[in-house]
Formats: sequence, structure tokens, C-alpha cells
Amino acid sequence: MIKFLKSKGLILLLSATISTVGFTQDNSGFLSNIKELKELSDIMDILKANHVGEKEPTKQTMMQGALKGMMESLDDPHSNYFTSEELESFKEDIQGKYPGVGMVIQKKTDEPLVVVSPIEDTPAYIAGIKAKDKIIAIDGVGTYNITSEECVKKLKGEPGSEVKLTVYRESAKETKEVTLKRAIIELKYVKSRMLDKNIGYLRLTQFGENVYPDVKVALEKLQKEGAKGIVLDLRSNPGGALDQAIKIGSMFIKDGRIVSTKGKVGEEQVSNREGKYFGDFPLVVLINEGSASASEIVAGAVKDHKRGKLIGEKSFGKGSVQTLIPLPDGDGIKLTIAKYYTPSGVSIHGVGIEPDIKIEEKDDFLFFDGFVTNVNEDETKESRNKVIEQVKGKEEADKMAHKTDLQLETAISTIKAMLAGEKK
Repeated sequence: MIKFLKSKGLILLLSATISTVGFTQDNSGFLSNIKELKELSDIMDILKANHVGEKEPTKQTMMQGALKGMMESLDDPHSNYFTSEELESFKEDIQGKYPGVGMVIQKKTDEPLVVVSPIEDTPAYIAGIKAKDKIIAIDGVGTYNITSEECVKKLKGEPGSEVKLTVYRESAKETKEVTLKRAIIELKYVKSRMLDKNIGYLRLTQFGENVYPDVKVALEKLQKEGAKGIVLDLRSNPGGALDQAIKIGSMFIKDGRIVSTKGKVGEEQVSNREGKYFGDFPLVVLINEGSASASEIVAGAVKDHKRGKLIGEKSFGKGSVQTLIPLPDGDGIKLTIAKYYTPSGVSIHGVGIEPDIKIEEKDDFLFFDGFVTNVNEDETKESRNKVIEQVKGKEEADKMAHKTDLQLETAISTIKAMLAGEKK
């Protein structure tokens, strides 16, 4: 869930709704921790006085190392410590424009970097990186023993420069070297078009800050153009702001709960639907293993309320909520403070959401054979095909251009059946 909210010096990654969820500070304070703090201070003095190495340790670098180790001890890939430089980099990602390769990642201690989702129309997506791919090395440096922030730093760089990834894909039982050319990643979250005279297609690539107005405009436009049924495509959407998930979910749910959250302390916080309801039209939501977090909130609400059909593959399974806490020296920590639950009270964390109709799209990311084939928007096909042609040749580009999107075709058939049933 991603959104900045400034409140009494505290920047929250989420919405005002989540700022009340179980965030507390132990007021027992310094004296209760004095034994541990003295030990930390003694070790810093010993290191400063005796360590012989390439670089002279400073109190700042030693304290940063201690804080990173503290966060890693939580064994939570979504809780991290940021230096001031890393914090600025993280803010760039939130704002939706940064130099890099275009993928959402997570990292656990002593495990390789894992892709949550490639971001559509970016170097990683075009090269065929897929959700749950394991990046085991970046430019020859193994990712097992470095932090997620160090991984991010290695992935970012000057636009046009190259980075080599060593990627393992479980389904193929193979490791491949992939070279990506960095670019300015500028996210465009909402895409829409009519699929035929009465079916509209709405694609949301990420739940960015204040994306609801754009989704609202797109849906209203589709309905004015004659859409009687809607395909909502959340495939490879890694999530974003909780408040936006609630608002967008409310567009399709007439009454009741959208999501609830539970922190370490305090009561369950329930978020009921809000805002405009757009009608009881036939609805299909497309999901896959790259659909995470806020995407799963919307998909879970649709499924639990029996509002529409989920088609595709099981979602990623990220059901936790984070807050960003800046520190006095400009550094910061991102901390998991709650888990969220679907309207029926189910936690999907580490489990994911099963679709109503399972359609495996084995060729949607042709990682070892070619490029992304899952091209849904007419306006992107020409530019995508040009990229493929430049790298792989015209024959490969032609092959990709004529590839059928099985999940989308199934969604269209499902909505047509729903519409036919309404007429009877």
C-alpha cells in the first residue's frame, strides 16, 4: 500500500484510514533499553579503536549497519531501514518516475531477490521478467547476502546504461543471463478501450497516488461509449495505496465491507464502500501471480461479494500494511504495522487469491524464448513491436503481434454469456 501522509512529522505509506491502525510507540524509553544500548555503544568503540580494513568505520556507518541488522532480524521482506539516500530513492519510486529497469521486488535475509511484478512497458517487462522470478545476481554480484536497498541501488543507474541479471525461474528449472538497458520509468496507471460494441476494457497497472479520478473518468467514458459489461485487468499490478483500493473497489461493490485491517494492538479497522457505485453490469477481473496487495483487496472484495468472476491465475499473496517513519538524521524505516483481511475475514498473506476460472497463460511472458506477448492496448502494440523487431528481428515481432491473450479472450466470452443471460 503506498501513499505519503504527513502528520506531526510522521510520513505514512498509506491513507488516513491506516494511520489509526495499531501504530504505537513503547514509552518505557531509554532507561528500559540502557543495558542493550550500552553494549551497542561498547561494540562501536571497540570497532572504532581496533578494526583494520580498507575503510575507517564511522559511528554513522556503524549505527546504520546496526539498524539494518535490526530490521532484517524481523524476517519480514516488507520492513526495511533506509539511509537518507535510499529514502530519497524510495520516494522517487512512489512518485512514479525514476531511472531503472521497472520491476517491484522483495528481499528476505539470506534469500535471493524476488520479483513481485514487472511494471508494464518497462525494460524488465519487455524483456520478459515474470512475477516470482528469482534474481540471483546483479552484474555478477550475488543477491543472497546483500539488502534489498543495495539491490535497488544496483538496478538503478543512468538511462541507457546496461545491467546484467542472473535470473532463475522455478517453472523452467533454468538460470539465464538477461541484460537490460535502463530507462526513465514513468508510470501510466490507467488504460481503457472498447473491446466490441458493448464490452469495455479497463486496465490498472498500479494503485498510484490519487489514481481513482483517472479510473472514474475511464469507466464513465466506457459506459458512455456503450459498455454493458466491464473487464477489469489487474494482472501484474503490484498494488499501491490502500485508500485508492477502497475507492476503486467501491466502484463495483454496492454495499458492505471492502477490507479490514488488524494491527498489533487495537480493534479491527473496517473500511466499508464509499463514493459512487457504477451499476450491476457484468464484471470480470483478470488476475495473475503478479497481482499483489491493493490488487488483491479489490479482487478479494469482488470475489467475497460474488459481484463478478475472477479469471486467470492465483494472485501473489501480499496481505500486509506498511508505514514509513522518518528518523531525525534523515534516514527512515518502513515497518509492517498490520495485516488486511477480505470482506469474509480471510487473510491472503502468503496464500493469494484463487480465480473462479483458472486460465494459465504460459506464454504471457516468453522469458526464455522471446518477449512479452500479453499486449492488451492497441496504442502500445506498435511501439512494443518496434522494440521486439529491433532486438529479435521482424519474424519474432510478427509472431508476438498475432499471439492470442487466452485470459482476456476467456473474460470476453464470460461477459458475453452474462449479457446473453440477462436478455432471457
